[in-house]
Amino acid sequence: MATAASSKQGILLESGTNEVEFIEFFLAGESYGVNVSKVQRVIALNNCHITKVAQAPHGVLGVIHVQDKPVLLVDLHTALALPGSNATDAERQLVMVTRFNKRTTAFLIDGISKIHRTSWSDFEPMNSTLAGEAAGYTTGSIRIAERIILVLDLERLMLDFTPDDERPAAPPPADEQTRRSREHIKIVYAEDSKMIRRLTLDVLKAAGFAEIQSFENGLEANEYLIGLRKRSLAEQKSLSDYVDLIITDIEMPKMDGLTLCKNVKSGGGDKIPAVVVYSSLINDEMSRKCVSVGADAQLSKPHGEEIIAIVDQLCGSGT
Repeated sequence: MATAASSKQGILLESGTNEVEFIEFFLAGESYGVNVSKVQRVIALNNCHITKVAQAPHGVLGVIHVQDKPVLLVDLHTALALPGSNATDAERQLVMVTRFNKRTTAFLIDGISKIHRTSWSDFEPMNSTLAGEAAGYTTGSIRIAERIILVLDLERLMLDFTPDDERPAAPPPADEQTRRSREHIKIVYAEDSKMIRRLTLDVLKAAGFAEIQSFENGLEANEYLIGLRKRSLAEQKSLSDYVDLIITDIEMPKMDGLTLCKNVKSGGGDKIPAVVVYSSLINDEMSRKCVSVGADAQLSKPHGEEIIAIVDQLCGSGT
């Protein structure tokens, strides 16, 4: 099967229209979705040779070869504690090959429906009171033709499959002089994943960045910045007098990070804060899209030392 991403989808993200495309797939009779930007291709399970891996984590079926490269195959039924497929369904199962966080991973699914184009403003964040493994690995939902499609948080899922010694190491604590150079830097941070937001905030604060306003979606961050812009006009100042730097994810409910960046950079004024796009979707193509909306830097998450180095570079701190 051909790759899922389309050139039209790329144009949408490039222009910062707050639109997104999800590919709908099935697991245990239910509909789930994932951003098309993460999907490289979908292939039949029958066409894959699975090599078992010794002491593999629960849910890992083994390794398959995609374009002559070994790729980990994860059974989403097991990972999400969902019922498995019967023998008849298993013959029709598919493998969805994804790429995010600079890593290629394959997921076993029951079938594919279609690609849906929607707006991040129509995306509903997941209620934190919901129980169950699937809810814990779900960022939210979209409604298509009276049906609810749950959007999976594959980044969170794969973090749980990553051994501790392979996870990005936290940077060493900053010395007093370095902390003093960073403590006045005013940062706005938008990230919908609670876990990634907490990890990144911990890294930034440990490095000495004390003035951080964090938001769980791009819309809340955008509204906060609009308020600061109005204040700056009233006080005859620039937005950069109140914000030195903005760090934003791309995939977020209500407003994505590319749209947030575009709004900041097109808001006018002679001094505009720097914007860093910090996302699992960063690759060569996405980097070009970040540049097209005015981003000053882009980085694949989670990389603690790298994000601190970028903040220091753009804000002149750390020395």
